[in-house]
Amino acid sequence: MILISPWSRPLRNKEENPKNYVYWKELVNLLEEKDEIVQTGYVTEEKLVRDFRSDLPLKKLFELIKECRFWVSVDNMLQHMAYHVHKRGVVLWGVSDPNLFGYRENLNVLKDVSYLRPNQFETWEQIVMNRDAFVKPEDVMKLIEEAGFFKGEV
Repeated sequence: MILISPWSRPLRNKEENPKNYVYWKELVNLLEEKDEIVQTGYVTEEKLVRDFRSDLPLKKLFELIKECRFWVSVDNMLQHMAYHVHKRGVVLWGVSDPNLFGYRENLNVLKDVSYLRPNQFETWEQIVMNRDAFVKPEDVMKLIEEAGFFKGEV
């Protein structure tokens, strides 16, 4: 089973969160060809797969992380929780710097450093979504395969 956590928390100004990967539906279609997918998040978030487990207590979320083959998320809390239990996964980065906010143990998918926001510690409400900052789903899948996630090499 592959665990996904597609979204970062909604912004206070109601704008689209610039951390949210823009090709989730396409990526989910590709991932579903390889394994079943479980989505976690808040009940108010868009449901991308049939098995959507919302509003889980932390203990249950930790159990789910341990149980999955690997996980895929944006720059959100899941990567930090997975690091805590030594479970590698894939983080889809846009304008946040994985060298500041990520873990090198993960597959950190960043299109290019030229897309990184100039002030990495600015509030997200001050950042405009840049849809061009994200790696295309087919390229993400290629990187996941090359890293051995589907072969159990992680």
